[in-house]
Amino acid sequence: METIIWPAYLDAKKTKKEGRKIPRKHAIESPTLAEIKEAAERLKLKAKIEADKAYPPSWWERSGRVIIEHEKLKKRELLLKISKMIKASLRK
Repeated sequence: METIIWPAYLDAKKTKKEGRKIPRKHAIESPTLAEIKEAAERLKLKAKIEADKAYPPSWWERSGRVIIEHEKLKKRELLLKISKMIKASLRK
């Protein structure tokens, strides 16, 4: 199963209306594609960056996205795990 993760889903600076999918207290300020990919790989998931893609609601920004392969995780659960991993190990 594949899930697409746009940085906006995890961005504490974004509102829910702008695309943030997790509570602000769990979100990260300006997450990068590399951080998302590395967090997914630390969770033993395959991840692939597509840097030239634009998040449809903000089509003018080429923010890129990360495609993650996993076994039956709900999207919100996956986002929370990645966010937690970024906070714990990558942003000390």
